[in-house]
Amino acid sequence: MAQFVKSLIGVSNKAANLARAIRSEHALFELLVQEKTGDAKNKRFVQDFKTLGDVLIQEMVKHDLSAKFPEMKDHIFGEESNEFTNKLGESITVAVQSTVTDTSKLLSRVLDGNDEAAEILAKVLHQDVEEPQDETLSKLSLEVDINSLAIWIDPIDSTAEYIKGISDSKPDDGIYTVGLQCATVLIGAYDRQSGKAVIGVVNQPFLHLDASTSKWTGRCIWGVACNGVRANSYTASENEAQSKSESFTAVLSPSEKDHIKSTISSISHGRYQYGSGAGYKALCVCDKVANVYVLSRGTTFKWDSCAPHAILNSMGGSMLDLQKARKVSEGEDVSCAEIVYNKPDHAKWEPGQQWSNSGGVIAYWNKTSLSTFMKAFTTQTQK
Repeated sequence: MAQFVKSLIGVSNKAANLARAIRSEHALFELLVQEKTGDAKNKRFVQDFKTLGDVLIQEMVKHDLSAKFPEMKDHIFGEESNEFTNKLGESITVAVQSTVTDTSKLLSRVLDGNDEAAEILAKVLHQDVEEPQDETLSKLSLEVDINSLAIWIDPIDSTAEYIKGISDSKPDDGIYTVGLQCATVLIGAYDRQSGKAVIGVVNQPFLHLDASTSKWTGRCIWGVACNGVRANSYTASENEAQSKSESFTAVLSPSEKDHIKSTISSISHGRYQYGSGAGYKALCVCDKVANVYVLSRGTTFKWDSCAPHAILNSMGGSMLDLQKARKVSEGEDVSCAEIVYNKPDHAKWEPGQQWSNSGGVIAYWNKTSLSTFMKAFTTQTQK
């Protein structure tokens, strides 16, 4: 199991390298942020290139993991289709090829002959990354049948912040409302039979900006909760620590309903802060700078939540379907409300909503935080 987790961390680091390369290499950056006020064609191309970045990460993860674990090949899922049509009308299936040259040639076709951009992308996709050195991970003793697992990937979560590229955002009590810090790479593994999130890797490519070199460095957080074993990359003191604030803090989307905001405000020392991206907001809970992440709408998806969910499970927390959780009586087991990943929430769904977390989300790192919010939520609902 340790080697499998190391492989997930490795591909997340490579994904982070690609995300940073797109922003730092001039030939790629120009494609990402070219003026959006032009005709519809330009708008489409900006989006297409961003989508290509997502697809490349998704396909790289599939390629690299399948090479090490062939049994996973047909059980790695993501949001993006890998079919592209270039200006000549050619339909091209994007996939990592066996050599840098072959991958570069394929990408050049997708990018309408932009050889420079294609070569940069291909080199990053094929580069080797160092195996993570983590004492906790090296000591992880857990046997799991890889055939029992499947994976959800969100290649670049918080797309808007990634494209806008705000680099000088400042955190408010440890939480960024906007900025590149909100962009994350999410790789989560779940049990195919039960649907439970069991392994999570959240990579934050843009954590620290070196003012002297203008280069970003990031971090990678992992967690395992499987067969009675719980472990993660946080230190022992971080795992044992309580909330980093005396306040009860909820991290929300700016568009969250007033009903949820009033619920938070009704809690003693309750306050809410805004964040961008489902993965980043859940990471704030993992970091204990927020007690809960609440979303009342069904606007997140399985690929958004699987990775941080597993990390929270490793801490004794979880991610629940908010609408199911509100039906659980105080003191009862909330596991029936836990988000699962092996099947859609409903037998019938609207187009594009098959894998949505349709009942909303509440993420928490300890049960006290969950109980505090749910009591206030129930009281507010009854008014």
